[in-house]
Amino acid sequence: MNHADRPDEPLIAPHVVQHPGPIVLALAGGGCSPRIYGQVAAPGRALHEVDWMRGVGPFTPPAVARRLAGALSQRTAPTVLLGHSLGGVIALLAALARPSAVQALVISNTGPHTRDHGDNSLPERIRHQWTPQTRRAFLQACFAHEPPAALMRELERYLGELPAEALLEAVEGLRRIDLSHGLGALRCPVLVAHGELDRRRGVADAQRLAELIPGAELVLLPGGHTPMVDCAGAYNEALDTFLARHLRATQP
Repeated sequence: MNHADRPDEPLIAPHVVQHPGPIVLALAGGGCSPRIYGQVAAPGRALHEVDWMRGVGPFTPPAVARRLAGALSQRTAPTVLLGHSLGGVIALLAALARPSAVQALVISNTGPHTRDHGDNSLPERIRHQWTPQTRRAFLQACFAHEPPAALMRELERYLGELPAEALLEAVEGLRRIDLSHGLGALRCPVLVAHGELDRRRGVADAQRLAELIPGAELVLLPGGHTPMVDCAGAYNEALDTFLARHLRATQP
């Protein structure tokens, strides 16, 4: 897709960027509604879902990360990024681009590259067979347990309204990325909170990611590709423990 002639739209609302206190920004995976973070709690910090797949694009992870990093550069209070799947890669790229703007990262169910990805046929399905049935199967594979019915309806609505070419751009962009040699530059605290029942990203992906990031913590959770839904209680506990341990020193 050619977005060169399209104006940039703010990825984060101005009132969020200007919030004087610590905030948590949550980025879902490609094609997933940000409402997957609806059960996530971050006491004492304002949590905002970032709907990065809306707007004019571009939707490749590097392009989204540049817009995110640019917005965060205007903040003076602590910012934490939660990234799920492809959203996790965007969060990592933003932290690498603007190290001073990101105080901590919580990354779930992704990896430094896609060579071992469990769904390598996804781009072809989006191109040639992106039917309601195919989209539902894609979403069902995001969970180890049946998600709440209301959330599943929202996920199906959101994915059905997304232009297939935008999702394809994001997914193909992800497959061109290998962060193996760049993650060593991260200096903020990082938690890899990985659903160990994931059918797309195995535990080996999480272990590899944690090994490449200096000081990263790895927590395996009893969920699938979307642990903030599958096991929200365990995810929130890991998040709260991590933030309490690492963010005291960064408070203004």
